[in-house]
Amino acid sequence: MLSLAQDIFKMRLLSIFTFFVLSSSFMAQSYKQQYAEKLSKSYNFIEAYPIWLELAQENTQIDTHTVRQLISAAYESEQYEAALVWSLKFTTNGKDLQPKDFLTQLQLLQLTKQSAKLESTINEGLKRFANDADLLRWQNQLIQIQENSKLESDYTIQLFRSSETGEVFAAADYPEGVLYVSTQYNSGFVNRIYGKTGQYFTDIIYAKDGSKKDQIWNGIKRTNPHDGPVSFSKTNRYAYMTSNHEAIDLENEVKFNRLQLIIYENTQGEWTPTTLFKWNDPSYSVAHGVVDDSLHLYFSSDMPGGFGGADIYRCKWNGTAYEAPENLGAKVNTPADENFPFVSLDGYLYFSSNGWPGLGGLDVFQSDLIQNAPQNIGNPVNSNADDFAFSVNDLSGKGYFSSNRNNWKDEVYSIQLKGQKRYVELALQDCLKKPLANASIAIYNQDGSYYKKLTTDDFGKDNFIGLIGEQYIACYHNTQTGFKDSVRFTNELDPYQTILLKAAPANQTRVLNLISYKGEPLDGALVKLYANEKLVSKLVTKKEGSIDITNLQVDSLSITAINHKDQYISIKDRLSCEEVDLIKLQMKPNSSATFINLDLILYDFNKWDLRPESIKELDKLIAYMKTTDLKVELSSHTDSRGIDAYNEWLSQQRSNSCVNYIISKGISPDRIIAKGYGEYKLKNRCTNDIECSDEEHQQNRRTELKIVQ
Repeated sequence: MLSLAQDIFKMRLLSIFTFFVLSSSFMAQSYKQQYAEKLSKSYNFIEAYPIWLELAQENTQIDTHTVRQLISAAYESEQYEAALVWSLKFTTNGKDLQPKDFLTQLQLLQLTKQSAKLESTINEGLKRFANDADLLRWQNQLIQIQENSKLESDYTIQLFRSSETGEVFAAADYPEGVLYVSTQYNSGFVNRIYGKTGQYFTDIIYAKDGSKKDQIWNGIKRTNPHDGPVSFSKTNRYAYMTSNHEAIDLENEVKFNRLQLIIYENTQGEWTPTTLFKWNDPSYSVAHGVVDDSLHLYFSSDMPGGFGGADIYRCKWNGTAYEAPENLGAKVNTPADENFPFVSLDGYLYFSSNGWPGLGGLDVFQSDLIQNAPQNIGNPVNSNADDFAFSVNDLSGKGYFSSNRNNWKDEVYSIQLKGQKRYVELALQDCLKKPLANASIAIYNQDGSYYKKLTTDDFGKDNFIGLIGEQYIACYHNTQTGFKDSVRFTNELDPYQTILLKAAPANQTRVLNLISYKGEPLDGALVKLYANEKLVSKLVTKKEGSIDITNLQVDSLSITAINHKDQYISIKDRLSCEEVDLIKLQMKPNSSATFINLDLILYDFNKWDLRPESIKELDKLIAYMKTTDLKVELSSHTDSRGIDAYNEWLSQQRSNSCVNYIISKGISPDRIIAKGYGEYKLKNRCTNDIECSDEEHQQNRRTELKIVQ
């Protein structure tokens, strides 16, 4: 009996001990899970990952919440191989699966260079969630993803900066050097480590040209643990810096970092914070601010109302402040992340995304904000890793981007465009030479594929940056008026070109009625049409002396007509847009039937003396004027050097020199007008304060012929 009682006592004691042990084990596990939860909510994935791993390994059954947190912590701390192992295990044996579990696995397959398995994962996900929009999007984009791996960009790349003790990223040009962001310095805070990366907090580093030692940039006073990246306006008047402020989640008793954008103004050499940007908020992040030439501000944010994750936004500059943020919409943003925007000189938006079809992780994309989908810029800029913070100077072809393709460690790469680019100016006029403002000009490649859209300013102009030697097509078409024009051009070595489009009625026939100086119709006459001093058409008049012309776009129209033995000429200064029906032209006798096409009469700097070659050109004009009673204007011009008033006087002297010479040869003074325009009508880019060669300035020192009657 005693033995039985002892056995019962032992069993009870063992039961109590077992309960205590199990309870202690449960309490320990519960504490570890709570701590792991707190670390993950604080974005401290480096420390959270091993705890989640331990918790997952302790469970004989796959715990849905634990495994998801483990995969997330491994993913965020860039331990992609480990994350993929658990992801595959979870989607095979786990319960309560969701579409996001397969979407995460698709990202991990790309990051670990296992794109061949993408299709099977997509199919498995669609078996369970047949109508999931994100999985269907991946299915639709699978071919594009595979094609992207074959893309080659127009850039060559080279490693620019790396760090053995930290990471570097987000480089941008700065006077006499480069600024980039780094975690290699423990600056300002003692032993502070950012848990998400396990690195020190970020600093802005200055790499001065020619210097072998980079240093912390002190241009802007350090604000918070994280500083950078930073960008600048074109004139360096404003700086746009990403910083952070700590937000507190009282319910979960955690601190976490949100990003904010601070705008600084350069005041007498010192950067001072402004109140220009008021759209920061502790509940979401605002980061990676950049501006275009109009100071419109682009940035990345996960503010409410977006497509999911981080989206690209734009704040328009109204001249005094930034207006409310505008989401760039589905042409740029996806349910995933879009960040690090950059606007090039030619108006393209570059950004990084893991939502559009890519090679893995973040890829760099190009968008003109018009086409339905951005374009992946391809290898070697993009890889299976994260590629981001792309920037480039269109004219020099030099730039930078960041990537963690080398052992998942952020580094900065320099890029160089394989070709060279130049500005081309597109000018749009109607056939009255009036500029067409706020009009759209479409640019196409030589093969007819769409390239980009331009929008003319108040002067009917816009700039286009294209590769030297490449051919493009500029097209204008107003569907409301029917006016259009198109020009095929090659981007030349000339540093600046102007391509003129002249809008005229599309597919509209005009009737010219030709009558003799006696008022009789010129029937059966051979007619030659000269537009802008070039022969454009040969026609024969009908019985009533009429000819039909279609789509003739001209500044001035010259007509010669031969009717049997008689020859006639008519000069029309302008074929107006309004003259769309019947145009009656009275023809004058012409004994020479020669249309004058004078070469430019040019001058030396600050002189109005006629050169020998100029006298030869004027002799041509004199001979022609002796056969007709035409009245002409000799218009003279200067280059931009010198003050405006003096240049007007100088140009008038040049016109007077021409007129005096013609009069000396027997031409009546009342048939010649001398007009000086100063520097008002330059033929190229060489305005005030623009450095130009003497050859370029020579183009503007000229006299031109204009027939006025």
